[in-house]
Amino acid sequence: MALSSKTAVLTAPRSFSIFDRAIPALAPDHVVVRIAATAVCHTDLGIYKGNYANLKYPVVMGHESTGVVESVGEKVTHVKAGEPVIINPIISCGHCDMCQRNMQNLCRNAGLFGREVDGSLAELVHVAAKYVHPLPSDVALDDATIIETLATVKHAQDRLGVKAGDSVVVIGQGTTGLLHTQLAALAGATPVIAISRTKWKLDMALRMGAHYALDAGAEKALGEVLRLTDNQGADVVIDTAGGAATLAVAIEMLKPGGRLSPYAVSHECCATFTTFPLYFKEISIIGSRALHPTDMAPSIDLVSQGKIDIKGFVSATFPLSKTDQAFKEYEGNSNGVLRLVIDSREG
Repeated sequence: MALSSKTAVLTAPRSFSIFDRAIPALAPDHVVVRIAATAVCHTDLGIYKGNYANLKYPVVMGHESTGVVESVGEKVTHVKAGEPVIINPIISCGHCDMCQRNMQNLCRNAGLFGREVDGSLAELVHVAAKYVHPLPSDVALDDATIIETLATVKHAQDRLGVKAGDSVVVIGQGTTGLLHTQLAALAGATPVIAISRTKWKLDMALRMGAHYALDAGAEKALGEVLRLTDNQGADVVIDTAGGAATLAVAIEMLKPGGRLSPYAVSHECCATFTTFPLYFKEISIIGSRALHPTDMAPSIDLVSQGKIDIKGFVSATFPLSKTDQAFKEYEGNSNGVLRLVIDSREG
């Protein structure tokens, strides 16, 4: 019997409709997942607003999602029906030179679940089993949507080589900034300095391991960062805010030999940028793109073992039928919300 799924479809920028859509016949190496929760992030907001020129409508959004396995193909062995799971949304071709080098996150033909490939704003999804990772049964599925984001943060910090004794500055304390703050503190970095212009986010940062919380923009925080690092500068600066001005001041915050993660994705040109600080202080700028499949299991373990706190990130929950309302509210207050979750179980 063919399955159908109630699905929120973005038919044009800022325009959702709810449809019943057929689920494909189960392929041998695929699973059908009954979606529980999908978190909404700034990437989703960009898709919703029409900021991706090559995006083809209609599109089923949603890429930070959890659910329960409904059925499995005959070749699938690592998950079973009834098991809670999280979906890795980074879709790779498996054939290009990057995939052959086991660098799937840099796939030449990569897509994102919920953008190039229909995503999780639905009751059911049919997805290749390799993208599905088991979750412990005691982790709430709404909260667990953040694990995909945590995996991208872990990927960035692994590339940075954050270690015990490093001084770390995290600019911006939204969802990714708070996770960077937690992960740096967990690694034994000291001090960990959180920067934000929002007091309640700074309060969360302190609860999550920051040693200092600076209520200021990056430029105004520069002097205090230098003071807190004995005028040496920080070993690591992680920019989760983005923008040309922030990049420039982040470089000033670094000590000689320091490492910078421009974690926030920005297309803004930095007209005042010169390579002189890279030469003079021998700074390393280390990019990171999304996550590698091997980042998922350790991130799940960090949460299941209680090493990373994922409570308090969900600001509001909407049923699938109210997806349009959820995005309108998020667009109207994107800086005042950490995460919105759309619950496919509520219709």
